This record gives sequence, structure tokens and C-alpha cells, in this order.
Amino acid sequence: MGNNSGNNSGRAANGDATALVPQEEDGGIAFVRFAPSPPFDERLVFWQQSASETASSFRLLRQRLLERGDPRTVLCTSAVRGEGTTTLAANLALAFAELGKYRVLLIEASFRRAAIAEVFGFKPPKGFALQLARHRGRPMEPWVVVQVGSAPLYVLAVEPRCCPHCQAVIALEARFCGMCGKDVAGTGTASLDAVTFSTAIKRFRAAFDYIVVDAPPVLASGDVNLIQDTADAIVIATRKGRSEARNLRRALNQVAPAPVAAVVLLDA
Repeated sequence: MGNNSGNNSGRAANGDATALVPQEEDGGIAFVRFAPSPPFDERLVFWQQSASETASSFRLLRQRLLERGDPRTVLCTSAVRGEGTTTLAANLALAFAELGKYRVLLIEASFRRAAIAEVFGFKPPKGFALQLARHRGRPMEPWVVVQVGSAPLYVLAVEPRCCPHCQAVIALEARFCGMCGKDVAGTGTASLDAVTFSTAIKRFRAAFDYIVVDAPPVLASGDVNLIQDTADAIVIATRKGRSEARNLRRALNQVAPAPVAAVVLLDA
């Protein structure tokens, strides 16, 4: 996948390569095109080092999945935080999109640690957490999905935590807003609703060939267990020099008997 894929087609009229450009709605999904421009986040191996051994490893993972049942919805997770789930999910989605013949949707389901939008370099026009909450009462409302350049890669990212008073982005653990100084304790993220999430996945399966889910870590909460039945396969990220075997065993036991297709070792 080239670094400049889709830059021209997604530019706004003012030449801003990072603009979000509305596209047509298709079957209940409204598309917004985002044209990425360098420098790219180092976690996007396919854009930073497309010819590297690391990129080849993600291609090999893609091939192994294709050969072993060809799961169409893949849930990426880890035992604990900081083991590279977002890196795994983003690059696996890019690996599928690189083939050029499949529509690939990357969904961020880790509501407590929004990262996907930051990795790709855009602000979600409508975050996935907010959209999921709205679809509980408005199931026919269109989904807003970001297409990355002209590639067949689409993203549903979680919106960052914002101050309810001034809308400034604030850290997950913050109790006071650094911009306006007001109390933000108790203004946490939305909850992951299993029923609405499952309904959404069924809708997306009809529109996309592959769905890659960036899920929360297994041992941090029960969120993965709420959504794991929507996946055809689970891929678990581990990080060299950081992950512990006992945590991996606990995670495997917690998601059992769900099919774990692979355990991926990422460089530190």
C-alpha cells in the first residue's frame, strides 16, 4: 500500500489534505472521505514501512487467516493494556485493504482508550460510542463511516473524551479540565452495549467484506466477553518483553470456547 494512496481524490476544495469530505449515503451508511498526508503515525507499518519485515508479518497473518476458515469478522484484543491491540487491528485492516478487492471496516470498540482516530490522523465526524448509544433508540439512523483516501478501508473510531463544559479533549483519568478548569469527574465514556453492537455488526456484514474490531483488553473488564460472539475469530496481541505468560493464559481461558485464530508477538 503506497503512502500517497487517495490523497488527491480526498482533498477538499481548499487543498487541505486532512479534510473530511462528505460522500453519498449508501444503504443506511453515510460515508465521509479522509485524505491522509504524511507524516504518518509510526504504528501504521503499512504506510511507514510497507516493504519491512513487520509489514510482511502482517501480510502473513492475513494469509493464514484466509487459509484457516477465512473469518470475515476478526476481533483483535490482548490480555492487558499496552500490548499493541490497536497496532495489530489497524495493520491487519490495512493488510486486507491492500488486496484492493475487499471492503474492509475497522471498528474501535475500546471505549475507554480511544486511539484509532489519532493513529490515522482525523477527528471522527461522529464517534462510534455516540453512534452506538443513539442506535439503541434510533436503529434506522444512518451510520457515519470514514473512508481512508480512495482505498477500500473504512473506519469507525471512538471519539476522545471531551470536557462537557468547553469540549476540550481531556485525559481519561482527568478530574479537572485543563482548558476551563471545571470539574469533569464522573463524565466517563459510553458503555458498550452488546445487543446494539451485535445488531450493528449484522448490518456491517452486509456492507463490508471484512470487519476488524479493535477491542478492549480481556482482563481489564468483561467488555470483550460481551461482544466476542459477533466475531468469527479472535487474534490476541502480545508485546515482546512486556507480556506475561500467566496473563495470556488467563485471557485465553476467559474468552474460551471462542475460536482464537492466532497469538501475535509485536516488537517492543
